[in-house]
Amino acid sequence: MTRWAAWGVLVVAWAISAPASAGDLPGGTAAPMGEPVPPSAPALTPATPATPDLPASVTNPLSERLGLGLKPTFELRGRIEADAVVVSQSTSSKALIGDLQNGYGFRRARLGAQGTVGDSARWVAEVDFANGNFRPRDLYVGLTALPGLRELQVGYFREPFSLDGATSSRFITFMERSPLNELDPARDWGIAGRWWTENERATFALGAFRVGTSSGGFSSGDSGNWAITTRLTGLPIYSADEGTFRLVHIGGAFSHRVPLNGVVRYAPDAQSNILDVSDSPASPFLPTINIPASSQQLYNLQAAGVYGPLSVQCEWFGTVIQQIGDGPIFLHGAYVDASYFLTGEHRGYNRTDASFSNVSVLRPLVRTPGKSATGFGAVELAARFALGDFMSSNLPQPTSGPFASASQGARLLQTTLGANWYLNDYTRIMVNYTMATPEARGTPALPVHVFGFRTAIFW
Repeated sequence: MTRWAAWGVLVVAWAISAPASAGDLPGGTAAPMGEPVPPSAPALTPATPATPDLPASVTNPLSERLGLGLKPTFELRGRIEADAVVVSQSTSSKALIGDLQNGYGFRRARLGAQGTVGDSARWVAEVDFANGNFRPRDLYVGLTALPGLRELQVGYFREPFSLDGATSSRFITFMERSPLNELDPARDWGIAGRWWTENERATFALGAFRVGTSSGGFSSGDSGNWAITTRLTGLPIYSADEGTFRLVHIGGAFSHRVPLNGVVRYAPDAQSNILDVSDSPASPFLPTINIPASSQQLYNLQAAGVYGPLSVQCEWFGTVIQQIGDGPIFLHGAYVDASYFLTGEHRGYNRTDASFSNVSVLRPLVRTPGKSATGFGAVELAARFALGDFMSSNLPQPTSGPFASASQGARLLQTTLGANWYLNDYTRIMVNYTMATPEARGTPALPVHVFGFRTAIFW
């Protein structure tokens, strides 16, 4: 090929590949270099219809689509709660329910991650290392792009039931949930659908769960120990746009359950001190009860209100147990609590989860090198009164634990006072005092005093 032929090939190739520009003449003739470009004239031929854009799934291979929002995101999450719990008992109390030992250590030491896969799924994986043991907490996938529902959760997670249980331990007002949390099913392996309205003023959840899932999040066997659990909530009042933050939350929940191995069991876990690191600890002041049963129903009614710094929350729990070989058993209880922020903050609220969430501290305690601290954080005072009635004429005789020599059942009165200092949105110091007064038929009501201190941080 001659030198001039090579130059010709290059010129033709450039002309074919070069995009049209403002310097092209009408009809596609390029303006000579250095000459002024004449104004463009309207095209004399009909315009060719534009080729419609094809979806990314057709035009882009998978490797490219992963870079367009379909690659799973990853974000670390966790919490650390260091506790000191001291118990004061009389000699008579120790003789009746045992000598409860003081506890010092981590109530929770969780580490995990969370993320999304585009707008079609989210995932959470979190484990707890408190007390030197490995226990899964939330391990599930939420599918968010299925027709007919907002989210489908599959894995190991909390059953949708109480307000106290739905509120994360990061945001509960007291160091521990109320003693009625013993009637909350807590975490199990299962699948649940979730719905909420467009304005997020009402939620509904319905799921099937494997009753008696181990603390390792695993269940096996051919027995039919399944539960159907559902929760419905509403926000008749919600105002967060301007002025004083206020809301009214109401709701209810129900669960029908077939107990594992045909036994409903209420008992505190075996431990050396009062600091219980289990997922949903039972009250150490109630007797150990084992009830042979064919089925069980759990009921819950919940209500809460927030008006600026003032918050009130209450719940009623009940259960009916179809006992084998004897009549049905009814156990129930309720609590009411109130809190007030002296520094003007208010409790946060998650409308799609229908639960309380993080407190936004107005003047966080911040200290930078060479400068004094600014802000004081937030201060909250709280009080809670709870009554658990675990007395029934049909209850079997306790065989071990507290009240083993007493008659059936027990009643618990419990008062808790608390003070919380939020250094910022993610760090707080908690101080609690609890007076628990267990009472069984034929035994005196003997108070137990518990003092607790916690330093908590989460992310």
